[in-house]
Amino acid sequence: MTTFLEKNEPNFIFKGLNATTDMGCIIEKELPDIQAQPSIEEISIIGRSGTLTEWYGDYKPYDLNVGAVTIPYENLEDVKRWLSGSGKFISHNDLDKVIDAAPSFSSPLKFGNEWGVFYTFDLTFRCQPLKRKVNEQSIKLYSKNTLFNPGSERSFPIFKVETSGGSLKINCNDVILTIPSMLDGAVKIDCENGLVIQNGRQLRTIGEWPEIVPGENNVSITGGYSGAKILLRSAWT
Repeated sequence: MTTFLEKNEPNFIFKGLNATTDMGCIIEKELPDIQAQPSIEEISIIGRSGTLTEWYGDYKPYDLNVGAVTIPYENLEDVKRWLSGSGKFISHNDLDKVIDAAPSFSSPLKFGNEWGVFYTFDLTFRCQPLKRKVNEQSIKLYSKNTLFNPGSERSFPIFKVETSGGSLKINCNDVILTIPSMLDGAVKIDCENGLVIQNGRQLRTIGEWPEIVPGENNVSITGGYSGAKILLRSAWT
């Protein structure tokens, strides 16, 4: 996907299309590398100097300003369709990270006609705060595992388990999740959304949802299963 991105040339991929080679965009300035801002709430208390702060580990979305972009006159309608709706965004600054983003339309996107040869416009993307690894692969699990998370933030993994039924227990850094009643077949455990799905139905769970922390993680799995994989969903700000 990132074959045609060079670190020294301002460029990006959006919805799987390269801005320069696929859409004919000329980007005038270097794209910024932005770190998401923690969503910290300040609390004022009467009679006390200063403020208290609360933070629940979440981050705010942000705007990434691409700046002035020039496109060939005949590419206008293709570019309009390309920039409608949300998609995956990869910057030339960070080739192995992908962001959920959408062109920002707080004001109308204005295309200036340059003598019937080019159109120019200013482009900004509204980005979700966490970056993910491009084409991250699942890791095969054994009964006991030591896994390294390269991300800078905690993440909520996805487990995929093949089972013949019975119960399953996952211990992740001493946080335990138990699925007491499974049927025969594949089970998907989505720790971010708090869902365990098998054969199209939701299964009951006991315990807490596992988190993967930056660095080393200890994960064990016991119970009625024949194979298991984990997608770490490593995250960066």
